[in-house]
Amino acid sequence: MSSLIFWKNWNPVQRFLYTTTLGLLALGLMALLFFHYRGLENTVRWEVLSELDEVPVQLDSLQLAAGGVPLNRLQPSEGNAQSDTNRQSAIVNPQSTILLPGKAYLLKEQFVPVQTDLPAWLVWGYWGIVLAGVVLLLSAVTVLTRRWYIGAMMIFIGLLAGLHLEVLQLFGSDKALGFGIAAVLLGGISYYLHAFRDDIMIERRIFIFTALTISLAVFISFFSKTPFTALTIASYSLVPFLIIAVVFIGWLSIEIIAGFVYIVTHPRTGFGKSSLPNFLFITGLYLFSVLLLYLKITRQTETNFLYLSPFVLYGVSLVLGIWSLAKRTETAIPFREVAVWLYAGLGLVTTGVMAFVLFTDNNPLIEVFEDAVIYSQLAMGTVFVGYIGLNFWPLFKQSKAVYKVMYKPMRIMQSQVWLIGVMGVVLLISLNRFHSIDQARAGHYNALGDLHTATQEYLLAEQYYQLALDLDFQNHKSGFSLASLALRQGDRLSAGAYFQQALHKDPTPQAYAGLSQALLNENLFFDAVFNLRKGLQTFTHSGELHNNLGYLYTRTAIADSAYYYFELARQHAVNTAVAETNLLAFWGKALAAADSANALAALGLTKADFGETNLLQSVRTSLSHEANRIALAQLVGEKTKVEKTQLALASDSALSVNNFAYLYNTNQYEQDTSLANLFRKLINTGNNGNFYNELQVAYAYSEYNRDKIAAFDILAAQTVTDTSKKVALARQTLQFWLLRERTEEDAAANLAKNLTTEADILTALRKHPFSLPVLQKATVFFNQRNQPKTAYQFILNALRFRRDSPELVKTYILQCLHLRLTDFAEEGLRDLFALTSFTDYQSFLKIYQSQRALIEKERGSFQ
Repeated sequence: MSSLIFWKNWNPVQRFLYTTTLGLLALGLMALLFFHYRGLENTVRWEVLSELDEVPVQLDSLQLAAGGVPLNRLQPSEGNAQSDTNRQSAIVNPQSTILLPGKAYLLKEQFVPVQTDLPAWLVWGYWGIVLAGVVLLLSAVTVLTRRWYIGAMMIFIGLLAGLHLEVLQLFGSDKALGFGIAAVLLGGISYYLHAFRDDIMIERRIFIFTALTISLAVFISFFSKTPFTALTIASYSLVPFLIIAVVFIGWLSIEIIAGFVYIVTHPRTGFGKSSLPNFLFITGLYLFSVLLLYLKITRQTETNFLYLSPFVLYGVSLVLGIWSLAKRTETAIPFREVAVWLYAGLGLVTTGVMAFVLFTDNNPLIEVFEDAVIYSQLAMGTVFVGYIGLNFWPLFKQSKAVYKVMYKPMRIMQSQVWLIGVMGVVLLISLNRFHSIDQARAGHYNALGDLHTATQEYLLAEQYYQLALDLDFQNHKSGFSLASLALRQGDRLSAGAYFQQALHKDPTPQAYAGLSQALLNENLFFDAVFNLRKGLQTFTHSGELHNNLGYLYTRTAIADSAYYYFELARQHAVNTAVAETNLLAFWGKALAAADSANALAALGLTKADFGETNLLQSVRTSLSHEANRIALAQLVGEKTKVEKTQLALASDSALSVNNFAYLYNTNQYEQDTSLANLFRKLINTGNNGNFYNELQVAYAYSEYNRDKIAAFDILAAQTVTDTSKKVALARQTLQFWLLRERTEEDAAANLAKNLTTEADILTALRKHPFSLPVLQKATVFFNQRNQPKTAYQFILNALRFRRDSPELVKTYILQCLHLRLTDFAEEGLRDLFALTSFTDYQSFLKIYQSQRALIEKERGSFQ
């Protein structure tokens, strides 16, 4: 080849098709390496499991006159105020100060591995790459000679039969209609092009088979009665395509060695007369590294060398093969018309299958591909080095460009090299007791298990995974999948056993976390801790395992260990917000700890210590993180801005603990009036019974700054209907707010002097509903506007919470008379007699009687 871009002189259509194919091949190769890098994370995601806790906080305080003001169920006591939501009398009144205790909610979180279904884009991407390869292969074989064409089509028909297209149930039939239609259509057109239309160029053949393949795919999708048609064929196609891939990997096994020949014998590299020693040294070093890799994958060594992945070796070989293909095939088949398309087609099929297997983390098939790469590279590579040395050592000595004649042997033929190399591969497989064949079958069963998991046929999926375990009893894929199925069906005991099974050969952080969670659910706490510590010995930088271990240590007396592991989790975890959430929860419990026997209290942590962490200034979009941050702001009494985070409410408005803690803490901290409608909806939906009492308090807080009577009504209704300790917080809050209204009466009296408009009066009534000057000003205002019922309603609202106020009762009686509600006025007069002194009562009685006489006189005039 005279240039790296050897296709630049082709006609535009061929050049476009080939560059497009190379681009698709590069895309598939990048996807393959990316999936290989991610490993189990492709199909298993870390979900966060949240646990709700609470801490006492001081919400407000009132400074009273010396001696304090007694209030119902509030008794003065000495010492510091401590909140206790489990006691009825928790508001303490030391030295003329009354405190309003409350609670803020904390969230503690742990990572839980959850297996996900295969995404649709993966299946369609797989078929896009593989079918593109099939199109190129079918197009290229039609140009071959008769003998090669017949052999290739026999292989194609055999592989087509291996797809088991009968499982698609075309037209509702379980017969092999799909196989027959595909074989007749593709085989018939292929034979026609091969036998009768040798004048058609390769690019037109590619277009023809592309159209046929797309039409066939649409036809099958439309008439198939099987759900998940694409995934079904993908699962059954792995074995036939695996055979193609393994053969192609064997074909590529000499490419790296051939690349070494090019490097040491090309004039530009400057090796000169030292080319033979350099070639032997480089290839010897390379083959030794492949040998070490062989020992590793066969579990004969555990040495921590820097191993090169077999999939990287495949990628390098695939790329090198693009430029060496012309020399390898120049004496066998036409390069431009056949060879490049065969190579590209095989590359696409192999890359697509390998990428699909890597994404699904199908360990048995992954190991089959690793074996194919390493066995072929080791056996074929070693024989190929001998082939190069025996055939061309005189040319090496003469410093000739051996790479130009590398495939024109003088002593040993290439066929002999392949024969000996294949025998070497078979020998290596036999040394492993042909376990690779069992692994291929196990991988096929794993794929079928994934298929039936996607169709929610869990019993059938479990049977396939179990078959895979029987063939390859230590494979991670089957064990983890069976554990996930057991968890879906609530069988935690079996889940733990299968997670343990998954850890035998290819342990993962996800399996350790799953096993620990299963043990914790069975109350085997110390076993759960032990397994997490064991997992961290292998995965020292797993932030998820660090976080979960810290979470478990919060349940023990070793409080400093919890903090240590949370800090490590914050350094290593992908989702650092979870670790920070737990650190905030740790500080919340530590600062709220009052019992000297408490492990957190023994640490002696103070608010100043917390301030040095700067955790309060760390803002995240996580609901849990913000809930804990706002809880700490209330606990330490600092001001901070609430980060508005989008709620993830379910369609039935059922609250998760994350949503609840965020809503409750932020609303209590800000008293956001805009949340009132949301809290009313959450209460009325009937799906939040676990949080009913707390939501009522939150609803009252959201109404308090807008309409105090509405807030009082919410709390009063709760305390009347339920007198148990569950509503202690609502009762305490209502009592505190009512007391505060009494302390603000003087300010409200000054405000009443400046009320002139209806809007001003209504605003004042919402903020000071019990202020007598405001009520009197409002009564006069509305009576003058012929709206006495409006004034009456405001007075009645105030009276419901201030029945002990004689002046308010007087205002109520006079307004009743104004509305001619004489019976209500009489009843109010009786209440007034019990509330005020005899002199005051007699003084008001004169006013009452004069007003009553006017009413009677007015009634008499109408008779």
